[in-house]
Amino acid sequence: MKPQSRTLLVLALALPPLFAQESAPDAAPQMPSPKTAEHDALLPLAGNWTTHSKMAAMPGVPGMEEASEWNGFETAELVCNGLWLKVTGDNKCKDKSCSGIWMLGYDPFAKRYKCVFASDTDDAPGVVDAVRDAAKNTWTFTGDSPMGKFKSVFVVSDKDTTVETIYSITDDGTEHEVMRTERKRHSGAVPKPASATKGAGLPADAPAALAALVQDCGTWDAQMKMVMPGAPTMESKCKEVVRPICGGKWTWTDYTGTVMGMPFEGHALTGWDATKQRVVSYWVDSMSAPLMQTEGVYDAAKRSFALKGSCYDEGGQVVPVTQVVKCPSDTERELRMTFGEGEGQHVMTIQYTRVGK
Repeated sequence: MKPQSRTLLVLALALPPLFAQESAPDAAPQMPSPKTAEHDALLPLAGNWTTHSKMAAMPGVPGMEEASEWNGFETAELVCNGLWLKVTGDNKCKDKSCSGIWMLGYDPFAKRYKCVFASDTDDAPGVVDAVRDAAKNTWTFTGDSPMGKFKSVFVVSDKDTTVETIYSITDDGTEHEVMRTERKRHSGAVPKPASATKGAGLPADAPAALAALVQDCGTWDAQMKMVMPGAPTMESKCKEVVRPICGGKWTWTDYTGTVMGMPFEGHALTGWDATKQRVVSYWVDSMSAPLMQTEGVYDAAKRSFALKGSCYDEGGQVVPVTQVVKCPSDTERELRMTFGEGEGQHVMTIQYTRVGK
């Protein structure tokens, strides 16, 4: 089993806060909605969009020495009961196509929006913070890139138009505009690019971990069991579908089922971070608003992954998470995950069975 399908590693990241709300061993856990007013701001962004981008010349940056323009399409959809906006896009510039994905959601503990993005042209994913000015209907994103610090200002001009301007920030704080993208709502169907949904084939020198992630794509039945001190063991049957995206450089997981008798939806973006030389995975679900992130290593000889990360407890405190995944065969996977430390530690196990490619 590979981490992205073991995304239940991160499914579990969302479970401890829920179980921790039990007041007694026999009490039925309650699941308050994690949705806030800040999440409602994502709704107007859903839909199909055409894009037109202009990139300024960047002397000294290979392949970007001259100014360029390109057009593309994006599809934005709400997932996890509206907690997250998932955007997939495809662009073409000078006969070269590229595809990417980004997700935007609100973290009530950090009191900021979070955005994670990846593409088939970048060596590493990105995670940035954002703040929203409701009066101006504007998001401002700030973070780091391979070329240094940057700021992105995303303005909703009207219900059918948005304009995003990206600035590079020098060490002295000076901002330089490097790219502008105008999005127009598209009433018709957006063509689904093959590069965004189908693996393009891995190169011969692809890391073993990435090859293992792609091999894990398919449909799986999952039997989850959670053991918690002083509480009844909880079990759930679920389904997981893992697909290659961004030319096979990343995978996307759709996880559906029930948890505590209620419908559950989760998604993971997983791939290889060439800058860190590690597997990274980002998880979102319908029961927990914050983005969950884990990373780790792959042991090709043992066909296993070891990942570490963290999650929030019900009070907003960070709790450590560890995961060990084994793959006895191409049709079976085993996951053991622990949450917290000491006597209060929770243990989750999942048995997977492949039911389709």
